Amino acid sequence: MPEYNGIEPSCPFDASEYTSKTVPGTAAGRVDVRKILAEADVLYAKNDPAGAAKMLEEQLAAAEQLNDREGKLGILNELLGCYRKTGDAEAGLRTAEDSTRLVSELGMEGTVTAGTVFLNAATTMREFGRAEDAVRLYDTAARAYSANLDPGDYRFAGLYNNYAACMEACGDFGSAEDYYKRALAVISRLRGCELEEAVTCVNLACMYGDLDSEDGRIEEYLMRAKRLFDREDVPRDGYYAFNATKCVDAFSHFGFFRDAKELRLRAEEIYGVLQKS
Repeated sequence: MPEYNGIEPSCPFDASEYTSKTVPGTAAGRVDVRKILAEADVLYAKNDPAGAAKMLEEQLAAAEQLNDREGKLGILNELLGCYRKTGDAEAGLRTAEDSTRLVSELGMEGTVTAGTVFLNAATTMREFGRAEDAVRLYDTAARAYSANLDPGDYRFAGLYNNYAACMEACGDFGSAEDYYKRALAVISRLRGCELEEAVTCVNLACMYGDLDSEDGRIEEYLMRAKRLFDREDVPRDGYYAFNATKCVDAFSHFGFFRDAKELRLRAEEIYGVLQKS
């Protein structure tokens, strides 16, 4: 079975939650977190996560030089996802510890932003072999979201999907199925979340395949995902290419070679155009 990491946490880092809590005079200056994240997005779209990691690390050093702890948190949060893309386990696990500790130091526990940081940290720990340790962080993220967000908020889909993958890694397939379906229940009702829904369907198909390679639900969910990837109203951009690439191996593994080839070629075409821009 190919390694399949599932949907990335799709929750934006909201700097508005901590700017009003900054103690005057504690920082010599501020880094522009929104601009930095936008630059990272451009590099991701060009399929250059290593370049994004280098840029983010340079900006992290700048934030530390300025003693800008709020800016540092924003960059650390972004680096969590970046290190998952590059596969840098050592840096990812170190960043998970640094980011969650900084949330506490800034007095941000219980905020939506804290939930996002804990979700990203937990997902990084899960991906790099520490699924059981990640459970506590997912629970903390869930409490923060539940205290601040409507149950139908799309950010719960990212939480449920990644929590499901964590339960799957721990061998609790019943809970994993429940959380994958909770994620689907949220994003299937929201416009603009077709790619997230597709990846969640692939998550489920892979889990069923791990349990029984003849399970009919494998094809059911893979075909549901392919229909979503085929929709004409879904933008064919870097985000599309990223998610399509993640799903190619699953389609191929279960024998859907034509669908895998289509998704791979679409992603390659998109990345080719973006890299020339």
